[in-house]
Amino acid sequence: MVGRRDADTVVRLFTDFYGRTDGYLPELICTDEYAVYETVILDTYGVCKHELELTPEEEADFSLGDFHFPVEVAYATVQKHKEGGRVVAVTERLVLGSEERLEGTLEDSERSRSVNTSFVERYHGTHRQFNARKKRKAYTFSKELSFHEAATWLVVVWYNFGWCVRTLREKVQEDPPRYHHRTPAMAAGLADHAWRMGELLRHPLYPPTDAPPQTKPRTYADVLERLKGAFLAETTDGS
Repeated sequence: MVGRRDADTVVRLFTDFYGRTDGYLPELICTDEYAVYETVILDTYGVCKHELELTPEEEADFSLGDFHFPVEVAYATVQKHKEGGRVVAVTERLVLGSEERLEGTLEDSERSRSVNTSFVERYHGTHRQFNARKKRKAYTFSKELSFHEAATWLVVVWYNFGWCVRTLREKVQEDPPRYHHRTPAMAAGLADHAWRMGELLRHPLYPPTDAPPQTKPRTYADVLERLKGAFLAETTDGS
């Protein structure tokens, strides 16, 4: 997602992620302490009772209140404390969900046993390595947003289809060791070889014929309005 670090961009980010994952409920979401995240996560995965279109019988049996946040999701934050430009302490905080859900998710994880943002930071570091426009304190920074966005998406495609990641390689021979190197797209079954840059740039792109109509993107003000209505209803009901 290309954009400023502001509330509207966070709304666009989670709206896009929710659509791409078909509404899948992530067991754990980790971010930094940017306060907007909590509100947008509540809006993205929370359900308002009046939006469910319940029948009178179903509404009588509905016991989750006027606004429900799924118990399957835990949201935690990481705050890094720095001194002299170096991290001296890290504070973890559970924001949404239960301690049991958080501990169970971390215990079952095959990659990490702590709340952290290391994976997205590593991904951003790789982008800065591939895309000089994102390097810090350099003259190669983007002067126009359109060029910055185009270069960003080129790196996204190259990252998935052209770059053979060492950790994705498959051993095909023990002695001497031989490996089959793979890109993320190959590991996901989306490609059968690593694409060259020329092949990528020459690949034809056709707009989908059945694309849904473009709708006006939601803003942070829309999010606040929806949540205000939900929580005001709960206050009025005394729940």
